[in-house]
Amino acid sequence: MAKNFKNYYQTVQYLESFSRLPQADYFVKKSGRKIFLQRLKYFLNLIGEPQKEFQYIHIGGTSGKGSVAAMIHSILTAAGHNAGLFTSPFCTTSIEKIKVGNFFIRPEEFVKIVESLKPAIDLCYQRSPYGRPSYFEIFVAIALLYFKQKKCDYVVLEVGLGGRYDATNIIPPAKITIINLIDYDHTEILGATLSQIAKEKAAIIKPKTTFFTPKQNPRVLKILQNACKRNRAQFNLVSGLNEPYQLGLLGEHQQNNAALAAAACEKLGINKNQIKAGLKKVKMPCRLEIIKQKPLVILDGAHNLSKLKTTAAYLRNLTYDKLYLIIALTSERDPKEIFAQIKSLADYILVTRYLGNGKRCYPPKELAKKLNTKKPVEIFLDPKQALNQALTLAKQNDLILVTGSFYLAGELRQCWVPEEKILKNLKS
Repeated sequence: MAKNFKNYYQTVQYLESFSRLPQADYFVKKSGRKIFLQRLKYFLNLIGEPQKEFQYIHIGGTSGKGSVAAMIHSILTAAGHNAGLFTSPFCTTSIEKIKVGNFFIRPEEFVKIVESLKPAIDLCYQRSPYGRPSYFEIFVAIALLYFKQKKCDYVVLEVGLGGRYDATNIIPPAKITIINLIDYDHTEILGATLSQIAKEKAAIIKPKTTFFTPKQNPRVLKILQNACKRNRAQFNLVSGLNEPYQLGLLGEHQQNNAALAAAACEKLGINKNQIKAGLKKVKMPCRLEIIKQKPLVILDGAHNLSKLKTTAAYLRNLTYDKLYLIIALTSERDPKEIFAQIKSLADYILVTRYLGNGKRCYPPKELAKKLNTKKPVEIFLDPKQALNQALTLAKQNDLILVTGSFYLAGELRQCWVPEEKILKNLKS
């Protein structure tokens, strides 16, 4: 542990400890879920209602919402705006969730804000009729207070999960609302059908916002259109590209994300040259990130069916000899479905787990069984040993892909980009 970041690490430990303090949460509570927004509102009232300060771009969806958020933030920054960005989860260290301009929040500023929040958190824990704020809700408050301190004009908010009861939905009507592709994910929380999932996500569409979405399932589009009609929101369908953008991100799907980001920013009055400049500069760790050559090592946080489909599509356009696949998964997901396409491309599979984070990991031995493959499979409880084995086996023209979990990709990224380097440089 770096001595100069001791206070930061202690603050992160304090925040992460909330997952071990029992309380009803969004992931298990099936009814009366409006309590989650009520308790966040109670908390924000205690700290001065920082959510009322900004013009928002609010972004939801099953896949691509983080990429679109990063693209819009980069465009706003290139256009000279003092824009804040809040995304989740982080790759390697907590400050990666909060960014203004080209830099993450400084560790010492992060610590200072959390210290200032502790009395209000204690008060909620003891007296609030709704209970204490959750880890994610506290993080939203940290971001809003930081953006207020930095006098941001725009704030780009990525929805954490779903929409209706997500903590980011505490904000007033956004100037721009975007819902990217909707697919099956978190069905135990959002519902078993696309229509149920779409209705939960459509709840971020507020009165008189300007709304954007890409071409997708007709049932989903109908639900989004109806939500816009009810709220007198302007509905915009982004059908695709006239010409590809120059991006710092890999994968054909990122061009579709760029089209969505560009359409939204055009509505904000940003010119095409600034849009192109912003898109060219955008970088995102653990999204088909090439971290090493010879052998090629790609870190990819894809963790649901639609994301793994785009990862598999990208691999089919690459030239390599053998694919060594390193995977982990959160416990609530279906490995047979999620890895169906990608496992058929693999020559060798290394099953492991992530070590940090409060979310339960799929037991590697069970995950290996569920793959039901005749490909060679090895199991490692230490993800770094899995990576070392892949690097030992792989030849120069081979490919090592780390995927299935954003947490796994972020942890293994530290083999090349240590946490302390991010904390010092404050750039992605």
